[in-house]
Amino acid sequence: MERREYERLVDRFRRLVAPLPGWCVEEHDGAPMLVDALYGGGLLLRVDSRWNAYLIRYFRAVDKDRLLALVALLEVVPPEGPAHRAAVAFLHALRLGDDGSECTPRRS
Repeated sequence: MERREYERLVDRFRRLVAPLPGWCVEEHDGAPMLVDALYGGGLLLRVDSRWNAYLIRYFRAVDKDRLLALVALLEVVPPEGPAHRAAVAFLHALRLGDDGSECTPRRS
């Protein structure tokens, strides 16, 4: 993959992550929720599934700051070698195509 294409994919990932609110996980009435960590704890997502324990563990491990750190790491990956191949595979797995889907929610 050309470096320019790689940088375009990293930029698309950055634009996907940057506007996200910072979140933290809280429990209210026995139900886990993601709340806005910066602006008053407003509800972002109510987790209500048999997968709660796994989802909450994920959202505690992968927050906005860590995602931005991942973007920074992807920016400095050398243009050749196993790290680059892994980074390319990761970016392709995100399916950040040119259709703008990473910025626009799908309508049902």
